[in-house]
Amino acid sequence: MSDYATVSYHTDEQVAIITLNRPQARNALTAQMRAELHAAIREANNDSNVRVVLLTGAGKGFCAGADLVEAYPDSDKDGFITHQLRTEYHPIIQAITESPKPFMSAINGAAAGIGAAIAMACDLMVMAEDAFLYSAFGAISLIPDGGTHWFLSRNLGNKKAFEMIAFSQRLSAEQCVHYGIANRVVDAQHLQEDALGWARSLTDLAPLTLQYSKQLLREANTATLAQTMEREAQIQNIHYRSADFKEGAQAFLEKRAAKFQGR
Repeated sequence: MSDYATVSYHTDEQVAIITLNRPQARNALTAQMRAELHAAIREANNDSNVRVVLLTGAGKGFCAGADLVEAYPDSDKDGFITHQLRTEYHPIIQAITESPKPFMSAINGAAAGIGAAIAMACDLMVMAEDAFLYSAFGAISLIPDGGTHWFLSRNLGNKKAFEMIAFSQRLSAEQCVHYGIANRVVDAQHLQEDALGWARSLTDLAPLTLQYSKQLLREANTATLAQTMEREAQIQNIHYRSADFKEGAQAFLEKRAAKFQGR
């Protein structure tokens, strides 16, 4: 178990579990917490024994967004917030979306502000029945950031996304599943157990399939059909020549479970 003050990190078999751990503040993100979360994600990405990363929050909420109580000496300078987003928040989102490993978010309570962006950046999402996403920026005359416009527009469409932002609306767990933002709604008391069980099941699947399909789905948002087919053709060659494909084909013929190594 790694030693962080504001997040906890441990592994369960081949699943890395990263928990936002400021429950007294609903896991609102301070500068230290942003740095430690990024470090924990990098640790999971660099650990060859980790195949899946599970991201969740301690206490009654996943993440309340940025900690508005924390003071910054340069906050009155023009460009301060742009610099902060670029250097402290964007690396977290990119470390999730650009990782070759699947990330799963387990949402308890509120995922608000940038917390919602971090939750949506993950490849899979499990939500407790009382969990919700909350775009609260309009209430304090800000706009959503951390890629929230990108995530919402692709799931809700521009009109519904604009309504959610303009009126600072919540999306319930059931709505998130309906719109394709989340995968599952589970009983709140069993959220961590159910999410970890699902994450463990991913570790038995073909790592190369998870890695490259994650990449292709991200690229497909801005690619044409022809471009996507060409990328599939190129990447399929990597799979076809891999040891995992040989093992998978042999296991299929022998009617046994394949043992994939990610190579």
